[in-house]
Amino acid sequence: MKINKKSLLYGTMILSAANLIVRLLGFGYRVFLSRMIGPQGMGIVQLVFPVFQIAVTLTAAGIPVAVSRMVAENRAKNNVRGMHKTVATAVTLVIAVSLTLALTALLNLDFIAQVIIKDERTKGALFIIFPCVTIIGLGASLKGYFYGQKNIHPPAIAEVVEQLVRMTVAITLIYLLAPGNNYSLAASLVMLGTIFGELASLLFLHINYHKSKKTLKYAVKQPLQKTRENYLKTLLSIAVPITSTRLVNSLMAAANSIMIPQRLMAGGLLKEEAVGLFGILSGMVMPLLFLPFTITNALSVIIIPNLSENLALSNWRAINDKISKAIRLTCMIAFPSTALLAALGRPIGYVLYKQPMVGTLLIPISYTLLFHALQHTCSGILNGLGKQTRAAVHFIIGSVIQLACTYFLLANPYIRLFGIIVGFTLSSLVVSILNLVTVLKTAKMSFQFKHWLLKPGFAGLLMGLTTHSIYGVLAGLGTPVVTSIIVSSVLGMFIFLLVLWAVNGLPSRDFFRKHIGE
Repeated sequence: MKINKKSLLYGTMILSAANLIVRLLGFGYRVFLSRMIGPQGMGIVQLVFPVFQIAVTLTAAGIPVAVSRMVAENRAKNNVRGMHKTVATAVTLVIAVSLTLALTALLNLDFIAQVIIKDERTKGALFIIFPCVTIIGLGASLKGYFYGQKNIHPPAIAEVVEQLVRMTVAITLIYLLAPGNNYSLAASLVMLGTIFGELASLLFLHINYHKSKKTLKYAVKQPLQKTRENYLKTLLSIAVPITSTRLVNSLMAAANSIMIPQRLMAGGLLKEEAVGLFGILSGMVMPLLFLPFTITNALSVIIIPNLSENLALSNWRAINDKISKAIRLTCMIAFPSTALLAALGRPIGYVLYKQPMVGTLLIPISYTLLFHALQHTCSGILNGLGKQTRAAVHFIIGSVIQLACTYFLLANPYIRLFGIIVGFTLSSLVVSILNLVTVLKTAKMSFQFKHWLLKPGFAGLLMGLTTHSIYGVLAGLGTPVVTSIIVSSVLGMFIFLLVLWAVNGLPSRDFFRKHIGE
């Protein structure tokens, strides 16, 4: 079978694999760093990154989506000049914004380190890392170009290259220079690794971009259909709402991080208890919950240029087909993930963290996974359909709900940390419904309850019951916990697929032929 490398499903699979590799490498990297520079060094690194991430968000958060949409639209019209003009406009915008931010930050380095972060030792790392904002923005522009071209390989490989170079450089420098108790130097060396990683990624993308330009120069070229100002206006109209959403997300996450321990203490907990519970939730429970989003996040990225290309051609039949497939795939990932976490939350928490509270929190919050996954997928669909402002408004509504629940519920001694679960559930439910309703109205589609929810939901329910029962039997026989988890998970997944097949819920052979091969 010949592989269709520009299909929706193929692109999602490749980007998901790259994201998974990067996450695994990142996990190992953090383990190495924690042993080499200790908790103090890691703490300084963590103090620097939130400030740096806000600068990156302001510069590049909406750029990949905007570029991918505009490139896809020009590609649909065979307007090669328009595709490259989009990239040139994005690069100019990124350089102007990032240099302004970097220069402003460097001139106010003492204020950022002493007043905002409140740790003088972060100055060296901040001085090194802020110029990296420009590199990341340029890389984001080129990634957007390849997403718009439906050529997923360069950005996927670039992610892995960036992580490998970052790890190699940082660990080598720390090993050679042996900063010891000089935690400021240790954090600076980690940031140097980040810069070299981003440079390697940008170089790889740049080389591939010029190869792509040479290939496309033989295609039919059209005169520019827009002025430079029109390209910039279109780019900003797409990028600004998405950037605003990411910025709100960063600010809300920071507000929650500050507020959660304080509200728990207001409910009667000691500071050590409050910080400990926050650490369990944010550092143990949420990473487990978000593991399935490796696939749905990739799907959200891939579907944007696919929809934009068809939108430029007014091909609503193809748009509806892609939306249906994306939502169906999201549900087929969310339901078995929920079943697995709900059935094995306690033993998984024990094996990974030796912490029973992980399972206590993971099980109820796992039931929100479907809503959160649909929220992300439908947000990507709205971005692809030019409804990014609506998606941003919906996200802000959800963030306000989450923040309100954090403030009012956590101080209640009968609710405490479960207030986060209530807020997360309500926020995800409201945003997913708002996004889905907007998608269906925009595409003039009907809600396909049987294919999207009923079939995978029924299979997921039986998977959860089977997995829980098999684990209980194996545990009763004295089987090691890890073995019990693996065996029950595999058999549970087999039941999920078997039930889906029995109710005709698995994608047909024609689906795979259409979306993976030709």
